[in-house]
Amino acid sequence: MNPTKYKTVKKMKALKIILIILVVVIGGYFIWMSTLPADYNVERTTVVDANPEVVYDYVSDFTTWPEWSIWFERDSTMKTVWGDKTQGEGATYSWTSESSGNGNQEILATEEDKSMKTKIVFEGMGESDGYWKFEPTEDGKTKVTWGFSGRFPLYARIAGQGMEEAVGPDFEAGLENIKENIESMPKAKTNSAISVIEVESMPYYGITEEISWSEMGPDFFGQRFGAIGQYLDEDMANMTSAPFAIYHEWDDENQRAKVEVAIAATSDKPGNERIKKGNTYNGTVVKGIYMGPYDGTADMHMAIDEYMVNNNYEMAGSPWESYVTDPAEEPDTAKWVTEVYYPVMPAGGTADE
Repeated sequence: MNPTKYKTVKKMKALKIILIILVVVIGGYFIWMSTLPADYNVERTTVVDANPEVVYDYVSDFTTWPEWSIWFERDSTMKTVWGDKTQGEGATYSWTSESSGNGNQEILATEEDKSMKTKIVFEGMGESDGYWKFEPTEDGKTKVTWGFSGRFPLYARIAGQGMEEAVGPDFEAGLENIKENIESMPKAKTNSAISVIEVESMPYYGITEEISWSEMGPDFFGQRFGAIGQYLDEDMANMTSAPFAIYHEWDDENQRAKVEVAIAATSDKPGNERIKKGNTYNGTVVKGIYMGPYDGTADMHMAIDEYMVNNNYEMAGSPWESYVTDPAEEPDTAKWVTEVYYPVMPAGGTADE
């Protein structure tokens, strides 16, 4: 046989053997991959000594994540760009990093104070779904669950076997930081949460009176809420929010206030000499959530005032308190929830319409 031809045949046989081996190895790999689960789910839980409203407001604000997320702590090269909205449904941020790659995250859906769903995208590596649960405990704390789920294609299912080890410790560290940060707040602040949100106008019916501070007791509000309820009658079934009170004037020197006790509801009734029909504020507000007896809401107002100063906001309208908890159904005043709203605009800016 020609020596050159012999060498060529020998090389072809060797190549054929190599190809067969590769086919067997690759085939075996995919057969093995088919035995592994495609889906993965990693979650961790902790208990925070604060009510769900506080924990939800803290976690649902992306700008707080650098305070507790181990991913920010670990990567000094990470640069973050916040979206136009940073809290609640539709909030976004993106990042670039020399060591962690680039990506973005979005809050897809929320159930206020109860749950949150997110989507995180790692450029060139796919995406994962995140989820949060905020569950009240019997002793007034919050059970917080942070989870991460997704699905790997057939060729990459091996990666799913390491997700628990890769992600679990980071979740544990992040939850521990959340717990430590919230529980280290002054006690008054663990009973409250402050955020900036957009609110839409609602029709309401209200009774406005100028009174002394000493007159603003349960009877004052109860009688006026009752009068509005009687006027609306069957249209009380169309309430669109909790009962509230708008504080149009607050006179510290004379200890007097101009207060409008109100109920938001849809109705064709025009109002009367005492009960006036109006529309609530539409635009940007600083919202504070307070849990406790009504006489403690003054601390919430002061906290919002401090927040506005520190974040360059000024008032753009009359503040109001929304009384979420019905005292007739919840006798424990420590569990009463009051939401406080301050219409705001950037200092030196123009108020929303």
